[in-house]
This record gives sequence, C-alpha cells and structure tokens, in this order.
Amino acid sequence: MASKTIVLVSGANQGLGYEMCKKLATEQPDFHILVASRDDKRGREAAATLQDLQGTVEAVQLDISKDNSIEACVKWIDTKFGRLDVLINNAAISDYSVRDEPTIRAMMQKCFDTNVFGTASLTDACVPLLQKGTVPRIVFVSSEMGSVGNTLDPKFPYYGAHYVSYKASKSAVNMLGAMYAVKHGKDGFKVNVCCPGLRATNFAGPLSGTGGDPEEGAINACRLATVGADGEMGTFTNLEGTLPW
Repeated sequence: MASKTIVLVSGANQGLGYEMCKKLATEQPDFHILVASRDDKRGREAAATLQDLQGTVEAVQLDISKDNSIEACVKWIDTKFGRLDVLINNAAISDYSVRDEPTIRAMMQKCFDTNVFGTASLTDACVPLLQKGTVPRIVFVSSEMGSVGNTLDPKFPYYGAHYVSYKASKSAVNMLGAMYAVKHGKDGFKVNVCCPGLRATNFAGPLSGTGGDPEEGAINACRLATVGADGEMGTFTNLEGTLPW
C-alpha cells in the first residue's frame, strides 16, 4: 500500500459517508478507502459492495463515541499502513436521534458526545498518522445549519428552525475545523469544512423526503479530500461556494 493514498471515512456504512466512499473508489484508482462503521458487520457489507470499483476499499470498526474504539482503529491503521493521508470526519447524529431524551441537557450531551467530542477525539488521535502523509487532508463534514451568520439571517431557508442540539454541535464542529486549520496549516495540512446539504438519507429523519440526491452530497467532501499541496485551506463551503461561519 506504499503507493496508495490511505483515506479514513467515519460513519461510512450508509448515507453520505457511503456515497463519499463510493465516489472516491469510483474516481480515484490510487486511493485505498477505509470504510469505518460503528457496526462492524454493516461496515463489511458496505465495503463488499464497493469492491469492483477502481480504488480499493476495506472495512474497519469505529465508534467515535468510544475512546477505546478510536484507539483500536488508529492503532490498526498505524500497524497496517504506518500513516494516514486523508481523514473525512463524517460520523454524526441528528436532532431526531436525541428527541426522546428527557431534558435539554441530556439532548445536548448526547449530540455533542458524538458530533463534537467524538470528532475532536478521532481527529486528535489521527494527527500523528496524518503528519506522516505527503499532503495531509482533514475534511470536517458540518452543516450550514451550524452557521451563526445563517442562523441570524431572516433570508436563510431554515431561519427559525429550532434544532438546538444539532445546530449548536455543528457550530462547534466548524470551530474545530478552524482551529485545526490554524494549528496544522503551517505544517502543510489541508483542513476544510463542508456542508453536504439536506439529502434523502436516514440521517435527515422526517425531512428525508425533501432532501436532494445523496450522491450530490458527497461531491464537495470528495473534492476537498483530493486537493493538492496548492489546494484550498481553512474554508467552509458547499456545492455553491463559500458559506458564512
């Protein structure tokens, strides 16, 4: 695998994560894509459907809400490949996953535990492996719903939508992306944040019927996962362009 670009995609057995793996495997023959999934069986099943594409794929178990799972995954990558070239932080839960919690505190804690604390823990654990790559790339999959500017803009299509735990968690993810960009940009890292848009996936819950094509949701993240040494850095974008932080 010395000549391959090693890519880890979290939350990749379904939805947008799966579409990202599929797009990269279809278009990037020199990529080896690690399909990370909380459920190992589902991860292996997802990876099996991508075996005949140009890039190579392999399943790995990863639950970003558990430190021992992150540690085991990173250790496995280190032992098998000795480095990581691209990290796509895709794993997350939506507001619909926490609606049954009894209090706002419980809702926020559950959402932040995965979307923020898990994402930060995985990213930090992967940095030493990314530092061994030629052009280390980190993509934070966030949402325009986490934009403070959009939240205050009456013209924003989702103005007034009170998805408090999800929106606040994605604002925090945006900050994580900005901080890692500042910290590691001087070392040649390419760190960017992207919004895939509302897509017809299980993640969207009741809104899935109004969502767009999941394949389109993977385009921008995959673009950022393939930028070169002269590529963009420290941006927050969607398919249409730059988003307000």
